[in-house]
Amino acid sequence: MSMFQEDGTIRVIEGPENPDAVHDGDFRVAPDVFISKFKKFVREYAYKNPSSNKDEVLTLKYRTQLQQNCRAGTYKMELSLNDLDTTDDGTILRYSLLTSPTEFVPMCERALQELYYEIVRKEDESMPDKAPVLQLELKCDADLDGLFGHMKPKMIRDLTSGQVERMVVVQGIVTSVKMPRDKARKVVLKCSNCENQKEISVPAGFAAAHVPSACDGNAIRGGTLEKCPSNPFRVVSELCEMEGDQLIKLQELPEHVPIGEMPRSIDLCTHLYGVDMCTPGTRLTCIGILCATEQAAGERMSAGRNQGTNTVKYTFIQTLGLQMAQGPVGAGAVEITPEEEERFEQLAKDPDIRNMIYKSIAPAIVASSKDVIDDVKKAVACLLFGGSRKRLPDGHRMRGDINILLLGDPGTAKSQFLKFAHNAAPVAVYTSGKGSSAAGLTAAITKDGDGFTLEGGAMVLADSGIVCIDEFDKMDVKDRVAIHEAMEQQTISIAKAGITTMLNTRCSVLAAANPRFGSYDDLANTADQMDFETTILSRFDMMFLVKDVRDEDRDYNLAKHLLSLHSGGSAQQEEQKSPLSTMELRKYLSYCRSKCAPRITPEAAEVLKNHYVGIRKAMKAERATIPITVRQLEAIVRISESLAKMELREDADVSHVEEALRMFTVSTLDSANRDRNGVGIDISEDDKKELQEAEEVVRRIIPKGGRKNKFQLESQLVSLGGVSEQMARRAVHLMTRRGELEEKANNTLKRVG
Repeated sequence: MSMFQEDGTIRVIEGPENPDAVHDGDFRVAPDVFISKFKKFVREYAYKNPSSNKDEVLTLKYRTQLQQNCRAGTYKMELSLNDLDTTDDGTILRYSLLTSPTEFVPMCERALQELYYEIVRKEDESMPDKAPVLQLELKCDADLDGLFGHMKPKMIRDLTSGQVERMVVVQGIVTSVKMPRDKARKVVLKCSNCENQKEISVPAGFAAAHVPSACDGNAIRGGTLEKCPSNPFRVVSELCEMEGDQLIKLQELPEHVPIGEMPRSIDLCTHLYGVDMCTPGTRLTCIGILCATEQAAGERMSAGRNQGTNTVKYTFIQTLGLQMAQGPVGAGAVEITPEEEERFEQLAKDPDIRNMIYKSIAPAIVASSKDVIDDVKKAVACLLFGGSRKRLPDGHRMRGDINILLLGDPGTAKSQFLKFAHNAAPVAVYTSGKGSSAAGLTAAITKDGDGFTLEGGAMVLADSGIVCIDEFDKMDVKDRVAIHEAMEQQTISIAKAGITTMLNTRCSVLAAANPRFGSYDDLANTADQMDFETTILSRFDMMFLVKDVRDEDRDYNLAKHLLSLHSGGSAQQEEQKSPLSTMELRKYLSYCRSKCAPRITPEAAEVLKNHYVGIRKAMKAERATIPITVRQLEAIVRISESLAKMELREDADVSHVEEALRMFTVSTLDSANRDRNGVGIDISEDDKKELQEAEEVVRRIIPKGGRKNKFQLESQLVSLGGVSEQMARRAVHLMTRRGELEEKANNTLKRVG
């Protein structure tokens, strides 16, 4: 046994001298031994610098970090729990920190102050003589299977009474951040009778200072003095030491909440350098101590029947380290192993990778050549991968996220697309139009005991992800106007209740809506059926008219597919048929978004410029339902970048631009042109011939410059011309659209001469 003698006592420092002996792991060390081991670890821990090719070059990691931080005026040291596993002393330190952090973390900070004198002050005389308060920040590595050393992050609902006063690791999303406040770290008391001074250290968190009720006298003043009265101490404010303190509300990640349950939350108490590190919507991993205490010392204590302290405690986490994971990158979202990264690099080189991704989008939804489902799948893939965000030299930010609107008949799988996108995206929030308000989508000001606080809504919580809004047409107009700024500028400006701020909403919007009358009417004007303002339509990069096409072959294939899904026969086969599973797709798009930010090439830009000028010229000829503005030009650029991102390429070339133009044409331009050239309806040769004959009958009935009641004209077409009622309405509608007939008062039509 290794022993030493101190003050006549014998103390065991470490275990048996036999190096091969295995310790059972259940051990505690004395405070002075712990401090000496910690100081030794900080001084001597070395690792190989990854930037150096020489094996013998070692860097003293923590010694160097402490020196650099102190010289920079940042009095803290970041300690990785994974590094503690590499040495024997580190294992003892780790065990002590995990089991009794409340006792040993202050010891570590006291040891850092001693090291300040021994390392920093000794080598640099210009540093302050008095050691500042040094904060120990803990962090851990989450690269391998999301494990933090041997500590897997816990969900907030898994925190139980057994973890109280132990170190825990939790993940979540910040929903509200209180105003920072100043808390006394050291309280100086002075006796009002004998001027005896007393210092009281206050631990971090919600612990309060206990003021002694009796004074033990002033030893400096000799002679016989009368006894001090009870409660003689007064706080000397100018001598107290203060530190920053802040309360953060952390809520469970949306993907961790079981279906049908409310998300749970817990309060985090941060101090010193942890203050003002995050905003609502930030995803973070917190390492801290699970504490259970009264919110104030002696809370609810009273004389009489209820005398005593409250036994139901308030639970919070005293943070020891915060790791930000904003959006789909980092520990707050999908973890990708090095083997998967290598596989993804090989996958990106496959020339057919884009088709593999398209087939993996909602494989349970069957498409046919008669509808636009295939193009919707390609558009959803582009939305998931997204374009490239750009920051201009003047600080202006250009969005890279793609917004898509699906407008169409009931029963065309619009909501299924939204559900799939919600499951596939690393960060996603699903909401319905009627159940969403402006405050719920953007941000809400709530009042509590300390005043007003700001809580982020769906679009703030989905920062760097996607927001799926179903029943978009059912939203109130006032609520829809609230998301204008969030969709284009990708910020939300708040100026309410004395709070003036700006929150980030860098998210894509995937919205689904029905036409105004429930289903799409071929004979009515598209503009009349879209219950949206031009301002909101121009913010969507792609708009699809998803129609319920009545075709015998399509109906047969759809019914066959749907019934096989209900019978359970091909549900697993569909998943197997898709080249990438939903989890693989999520990891691949998360990897692509973090590694790649394509830019459009000059040749592709030239092609795009010529096409855009042509589109604008064509749209100028007649009023388009959907405005084609410079926003649509940016939309085509974003679609091109997302196509290049699927292949992990840094340049979007001409082929990407041409495919983006094709997708833009079949979506937005097709919607804008629905009212031209036969209302965009694919009709057979026989129907076309019948339509022409009906128009000739109209010309015979109404002479040039003549007028006729609209309903009388349609009935005469049916009775005299032998035309079907639907074809009669279509012929009149088309001649009106072309300007050959003009609508006048009292439902009359005038033939232009």
